[in-house]
Amino acid sequence: MSVGVQGKIAIVTGGAQGIGKSIAETLARNGATVVVSDVKAEQGLATAAALGGTFFPCDVSDFDQVHALVDACAARYGRLDIMVNNAGINSNRPEDRVTADRYPIETWHKIINVDLHGTFHGCQAAAQQMVEQRSGSIVNIASVAGVVALRLQIGYVAAKAAVLRMTEAMACELGPMGVRVNAVSPGSTLTDGTRELFYNDKDRAEHILSFIPQRRPGETTEIAEAVLFLASDAAAYVNGHNLIVDGGWTCGFNRDF
Repeated sequence: MSVGVQGKIAIVTGGAQGIGKSIAETLARNGATVVVSDVKAEQGLATAAALGGTFFPCDVSDFDQVHALVDACAARYGRLDIMVNNAGINSNRPEDRVTADRYPIETWHKIINVDLHGTFHGCQAAAQQMVEQRSGSIVNIASVAGVVALRLQIGYVAAKAAVLRMTEAMACELGPMGVRVNAVSPGSTLTDGTRELFYNDKDRAEHILSFIPQRRPGETTEIAEAVLFLASDAAAYVNGHNLIVDGGWTCGFNRDF
């Protein structure tokens, strides 16, 4: 089975670092031309330069910026084959890790604007180009938080759950026009942010890992390989699917963090 994306044109939002960077690297390594997009210009430029790709600054919560991103890609390369809506945020501030009755409304709107609205903006802009081509693959990065309810992060949970249902709806609508829409839901994945939040504290790390059957966090490259499969022609008959990459955590283990 070949999972190459040779000659494909791809956009990865939130591609400057972490999971997005690994996705961009994996797509490029397998033959795609990658447009890296992020609000972090310096890191994004460095990532794009290392891949021989293009950087385009973009705040996905801004409808016009996302459409400008896709228009610029189409103008430069003539098409868009893969859209990875990876850009997303959560809040790790203690004042935001509270029950729903005390959850700050500004945090709710900030997360919804990026994680849900931003993903829709990317899907819609990409779909308009892909429908015209009658081909394309959209991959939305969701989370296990959209599959099972996590405590003390209601905004993130709601946004990611909505992304999963939106993915299914778009797959139904766009499939007849040659466009596939799928999602990847990472579990606890080792990035700079999660290392600081969870894994620098030995006791907390051991507590989290006790709920993961494989007893380790995921690597960003493991999320990227899942995206590669869904984006490639190897997944030509996969549409509306959520690929959970979590080491088995959502199989039924206790979840209390």
